[in-house]
Amino acid sequence: MKSVLTFCLAGLLVAGQAKAVEMQRKGVNLSLDKHSADSLLDIADEFFQANEIDSALGQYERARQRAVEESDSSVEVEALSQIARMNLILGNRDEGMAALDRAASMAKDSEPMGWSRYLGVKGRFEWKENDLDSARKTFDEQYTYCVVNSLDGRAVDAAHMMAIVSETLDEQVRWSQMGIEAAEKAGQERWLGPLWNNLGGIYYDNKMFDSSLNCYRKAREYHWRYSTETAKLFADYHIGMVLGAMGRFEEAQTWLRPVLAWAERLDNHSAIAQACEDLGEIEVLNGRKPEGLTYLRRARDEFQKAGYESSMPDIWIHINQRIADLEK
Repeated sequence: MKSVLTFCLAGLLVAGQAKAVEMQRKGVNLSLDKHSADSLLDIADEFFQANEIDSALGQYERARQRAVEESDSSVEVEALSQIARMNLILGNRDEGMAALDRAASMAKDSEPMGWSRYLGVKGRFEWKENDLDSARKTFDEQYTYCVVNSLDGRAVDAAHMMAIVSETLDEQVRWSQMGIEAAEKAGQERWLGPLWNNLGGIYYDNKMFDSSLNCYRKAREYHWRYSTETAKLFADYHIGMVLGAMGRFEEAQTWLRPVLAWAERLDNHSAIAQACEDLGEIEVLNGRKPEGLTYLRRARDEFQKAGYESSMPDIWIHINQRIADLEK
């Protein structure tokens, strides 16, 4: 069974993805002339929250430059940390590590904004390098620090990441629930879509499909209130995915077919591939192997277009092996 967390973490972990970046259309002057380092950091965060990573990277660099001019070490640490994170997302690990090392040399626990941001990015590098023991220590430290310093949104982020890197199901669920409770208490509703989504993925990976479906329905509620069109698309996909895993094939198809059409309109190769894979498996299980193979071959093509050969080789190997087995 595919791991839904493998598929979706990269796209859904940014809290507040729905926050539209309309700065140029609203007439905001991005020339830097009238912006403080702190306001430039906010602008960069908005690009990041909208998943415009290249634009965010450029804006974080501008925030860093202005922070140097203003001798604002806390904002400089935040900007450097986010420059590291953007490079990690873009696959530029060495450039990211260099920026993170610079942030580490400046970060001080007496500056809550800089220190908390640095810890969050440090933990993500450890997570991506599969150093989960270190990642757990870092995110646990970040969570405690943020709670003590009343940094509610960052405490939610730390709990969310702890759920991802925890070893046992009980710990994953406990941290997920802590993150949800913290977001609700702080009024951080934009976090609730990703948080419920992550808990749904944990239950799905452990074949606890009733609980998974309940969580994904909750996630959909918040994604449809706050998130981008792509996040809404995946919210609908996850419901169809779980229904398929539960053997409720007709219900699953009523979700997955519209998802496929929607993904085609957005030209989202990853979403097309996932919907086609699930629809193909349903056809095979219903005794329609030729129709199923048609879907699965298209899924393979779309995974290739989405770059899964290099970015997610396990999934790429699996879809090819599945097709080969069915063609025997």
